[in-house]
Amino acid sequence: MHIKTAEALTGITKRNIRFYEKSLLLNPGRNTENQYRHYSDEDVNTLKQIKLLRKLGVSISDIKDIQDGNVSLNECLQKYSDFFAQQIIEFEKMMDVCTELQKNETTLQMVNTDYYLNKIETLEKNGTKFINIARDFFNKAKGIIPKHAQIFFEPDEPIINHLDFMKELEKYAERKGLDITFVSVGMNPTILLGGKAYKCALEMPRMLNFPLSLFFVFNYNYGFRWVYLYEDFGVEVF
Repeated sequence: MHIKTAEALTGITKRNIRFYEKSLLLNPGRNTENQYRHYSDEDVNTLKQIKLLRKLGVSISDIKDIQDGNVSLNECLQKYSDFFAQQIIEFEKMMDVCTELQKNETTLQMVNTDYYLNKIETLEKNGTKFINIARDFFNKAKGIIPKHAQIFFEPDEPIINHLDFMKELEKYAERKGLDITFVSVGMNPTILLGGKAYKCALEMPRMLNFPLSLFFVFNYNYGFRWVYLYEDFGVEVF
């Protein structure tokens, strides 16, 4: 069958189908006469499997590991189940603080802020993640980033090497619900993110005349901590 038929049967766009092929999750045959891709019933079933796992948040690399037999379906899904369970716990603790505030406080002016902030700080020390308000400044700081830097974000952990870089880029893609493929790796990798090609850079771009000290006063003492993605029009995207 042609790609349009595969698209209709799976609800996956042609662009995404080609993206999954480029990510080596799918390998359709070729028509010997015209070399057009030919999708079999098995390919359609594979696409439905990919769609199911992506709907559950499973990353492209993890799906490839399942297909290659590097990890079992159960082991992979357990990892994601554990992550979701931890997220639920954290949301429940935030809800508890909200409920306590609703129950005991009537106006913002009367809130015992020290009590609640101390409570939140204690929960954070025990592993609960509340909102990182340092990002308020970073969101404002986006205004100083050159227009050709399409994406700017703070990693969850400091980036020391290319493996850290790959991990943080994958985590960013998962948070945004985007597919990611590494075209090249290293400390200046090229990626496909959501169907677009980007060149990735760390720290403040050199063209900025901005006090770097403002960007080094928060969570970490070592490692690169700011990621910039510049669209790369020199990479062919299928």
